[in-house]
Amino acid sequence: MPNDLIFRMSGNAFVLLPAKVYDVMKSFTLETQGETEAGGILIGSYRGSHVQIHQCTVPLRQDLRKRYLFDRKDRGHQFAATLAWTKSVGTETFVGEWHTHPEDFPNPSLIDRGTWHEIVKRRESPVVFLIIGRKGLWAGAGRRSGEVKKINPIPSESM
Repeated sequence: MPNDLIFRMSGNAFVLLPAKVYDVMKSFTLETQGETEAGGILIGSYRGSHVQIHQCTVPLRQDLRKRYLFDRKDRGHQFAATLAWTKSVGTETFVGEWHTHPEDFPNPSLIDRGTWHEIVKRRESPVVFLIIGRKGLWAGAGRRSGEVKKINPIPSESM
């Protein structure tokens, strides 16, 4: 069973991505699923300067899925975030988004970066962005400054 992933955002600020959530996202890169991009939102909580991801939404019926494009259009993603917020009495919320790329080791496109810029400039808290590839993932985080910076996983042997 794979380990949870921990990313360093800055000094003493970390992101926790549980293996079970990563496995859900990774399942959309399989041959049968990987013909079009997939994605959703990340739902989690802020623990001081840390971000803990609890779950993710998956592509829904009204989302736009193409070979090189995923556009989250279905209102079910917002419903999932609102439901998590309500059930947790305000501790779980939208903490980011994820999508796949049809490549082994993904990098953000100009469209990705432009979309992320619009998201982070409206948020005081950090926002996490994940791109899942066939063999690896790209992770970044940003906040109100508008810039999303790549974040790296901490090697599991150092934990």
